Amino acid sequence: MADIKNNEFQEIKLRIKKYLELENVSILAGAGTSFHLGAPIIRNVPEGLKGDCEESIKTYFGEGKDPSYEDLFNCLQADKYLKEKKGEYTKGICDVMMKMQQWLFQNCDTQKINLHSQYKSDSQLQKNRYYYHEAFIKKLLQRPNNLKRANLFTTNYDMAFDYALDNLGVHYINGFSGIHNRCFRPEVYDYDIYYPGQSVSGKVHRAEKVLRYYKMHGSLSWVATESSPSNVYGIKEVALDGTFEPNADRQIMIYPCVSKKTFTLDLPYSELFRQFAQAITQPQSVLFCIGYSFFDEHINDIIYQALSIPSFTLIIANFDKEDFKDNEPLQQLRELNDPRIIILNPTDLEQATFVGFVKNVMPDLYEENEQITNSETMNKLYPTEKLDNTTEETNKEENESE
Repeated sequence: MADIKNNEFQEIKLRIKKYLELENVSILAGAGTSFHLGAPIIRNVPEGLKGDCEESIKTYFGEGKDPSYEDLFNCLQADKYLKEKKGEYTKGICDVMMKMQQWLFQNCDTQKINLHSQYKSDSQLQKNRYYYHEAFIKKLLQRPNNLKRANLFTTNYDMAFDYALDNLGVHYINGFSGIHNRCFRPEVYDYDIYYPGQSVSGKVHRAEKVLRYYKMHGSLSWVATESSPSNVYGIKEVALDGTFEPNADRQIMIYPCVSKKTFTLDLPYSELFRQFAQAITQPQSVLFCIGYSFFDEHINDIIYQALSIPSFTLIIANFDKEDFKDNEPLQQLRELNDPRIIILNPTDLEQATFVGFVKNVMPDLYEENEQITNSETMNKLYPTEKLDNTTEETNKEENESE
C-alpha cells in the first residue's frame, strides 16, 4: 500500500513540475496555509467577539443570526460612512470596529499564537514555525530564471509568508516603497531587480531570489493614515515589533467588504484585484489555489473568467473533509469535468492541506530534474529492448534450473 501511495505522489509531482515551469505561475494562498500555525479560519463572528458585537448583530441582521466576520464589519463600515455624512454620532460603531480589529490582530499574530493541536508534535515546526512556508517558497523559486516572476497572492491578514520571505532573504515586491516611511505605490509592482553590469558591454543579470507578493485583503502591518504628497493613498506599512497595536488613530487596513462587489472599487483593493486578474489571464498561465475555500465571490469571478482562456490551468489543494459536499463553488468546479481543473483529494491530509502539499506534492525541481536526467541516462545505457532480452534470458535460465 505504501508503494501505491508513493507512486501516486510521484505522478502528481511530475504533473505539478510541468505546470510550475510554465511562463506564468501564480499562487493563491487562503486561510488553510496558516491553519497549522494556529491562525483562525474566520467565517462567522468568533465566540470571543460575540459579546461585544451582540447589539450590532441584532441591528443589522436580526435576533439569533450568525453573520460572517466580514459581513458584520462591512455593515459597520457602511453605517459609519452614512452617519458621518449626515453628521451623526459614530463613536459606538467605531468602538465595535476597533474591538473587531484588535481581536483579529491578537489572534492572527503568528509570532504569538500557539501551533494548532494537530501539529504540535511536528518536529520541523518545533524548530521553526515557518518551516513549511519557507520550504514552499524555496521550491517555488527553483523555477528557471528566464521565466516570469512567480506571483504569490494571499487573502490572509497574518504575516506568515512575510516572515518566511524575510527569513530566507528573499526580496518581495509587495506594492510598497521606502525604508523608514513605507507607503503604498502600485507602480512598484512593475519594477524588477537586476545585478549591475559587470562587463564592458554593461550586460545586467536578473536577481534570482525575487517574488511578487500581493496581500489581497490587507494586512496586520498596513495602517490607514492621512493622505499626503508623499503618501497619496494614505496607506503605510509598519513593522510588527511587539509594541504596535491598532487603536483609533492607527487602524489596520483589512478588507471589510467580501459580500458587496460595489465596495471593491476602493484602493488598494481595486488595484490588487486588477493585478490578480492580469496575472492569471496571461497565456500559458496556471493558478495554484492552496487552502482557499472559494467563499470570496470577487476572487471566484476572476478565476471563472480565466477559465475562458484555453491555456489556463487551475490546481486546487483545499482540505475540507467535512464540508466539501456543502462547498457549492468547489462542487460546481468538480462537476464541470474540465481537464484544466485539477482538484487534489479534498479528504486526504497528505495531499490537500498546506503542510501535506509542501511535503508530498510540490516537487523539488532540482531533485526532479536530477531524477529525470538519471532515468534518461539509464535508458540510453540500457535500452528497453536490451532490458527485455536480459529479462527473458534470466527467466529461461530460472525455468531450466527448475
